[in-house]
Amino acid sequence: MTAAKTQDRSIRSLLLEGGVIVVSILLAFALDALWDETKRGREAQIALTSLKDEFEANLAACEEVEQHYHAMAKQFAEVLTMSDERVRALGDADATVAYNSFCAPRTFDAMLGTTNSVISTGTFSILQDAELRKALDTFLNFVEDSREDVGNLLHYMRLIGEYEVAFGGPWGGAAAPVGPDGGGAVAPVTRPITPAELLRLLRDPGYVGRAKLFHGCANWYGTELARMAAQNRAVLAAIAKLQS
Repeated sequence: MTAAKTQDRSIRSLLLEGGVIVVSILLAFALDALWDETKRGREAQIALTSLKDEFEANLAACEEVEQHYHAMAKQFAEVLTMSDERVRALGDADATVAYNSFCAPRTFDAMLGTTNSVISTGTFSILQDAELRKALDTFLNFVEDSREDVGNLLHYMRLIGEYEVAFGGPWGGAAAPVGPDGGGAVAPVTRPITPAELLRLLRDPGYVGRAKLFHGCANWYGTELARMAAQNRAVLAAIAKLQS
């Protein structure tokens, strides 16, 4: 075998070995990329499942608060039309139920742990869905917009509470707060309202006016709750598309 042939074989062997090394490196990169893609896919599915659970809970809570204000507005309107004789005929328990319709604020406190995590950690780069991003952004804007309504509700609640003090209030249930030992060891801070006290409130324009202002804010807040519930459903619909 000549030296030239030996040299040719050595070159071919080196080229073959080099090609194998290059293919191996490319294959390793491809496997890493496939693994990363699989990992991102699993992360996306986990994020979607967590978002779905969060917004299903949000929807239920939002609708519950919305229904509370609808029921309270209906009851308040009925109380305002009650005759003096009918009010006097009430027992303390029923009078207290009627009184609670004047001002009983409840707020929808959206759970946003997963949503904020998805946004802050850049999970949107994994989900890559414009519809879901827009739906979430809109929902967050609605939640922020509703904070002013909640502030107004609490403002009128304080005004009503301060006004009631001159009438002997505030009133409420008779149950004592739970003490450190788990029992009712602490004296009750409120008591049921009597029909005579309820009638006095109903005859006072300043009190009724304040209650009406509260209900006006509650009605606007109810509109915001309806918007948030509808947008909540839009988020769930976007999630369902991605999971199908």
